[in-house]
Amino acid sequence: MIVGLIRFLFWFFLISYILKLLGRFLFPVLVKRYVMKKQSQFNERFHQQQNPAEKEGNVSIKTKPNKSKTDTSDMGEYVDFEEVDE
Repeated sequence: MIVGLIRFLFWFFLISYILKLLGRFLFPVLVKRYVMKKQSQFNERFHQQQNPAEKEGNVSIKTKPNKSKTDTSDMGEYVDFEEVDE
């Protein structure tokens, strides 16, 4: 019973120490990669806004597609709501 406890404590402290070392060296690398990725995405979006597809001075008219009117005859009748005080 004591041998099992000592073995458990040995493995627990060994694994926690290894995770601590990995976290110390691996976590900054992962954070740096994440920051660089987000920074490059931001720069791409910024440059897309700065360099529009159309040249300056050209006029283009963009229209919205026509929406089809929905048939409201099958919806039923409108019921007015009244708040009841108790």
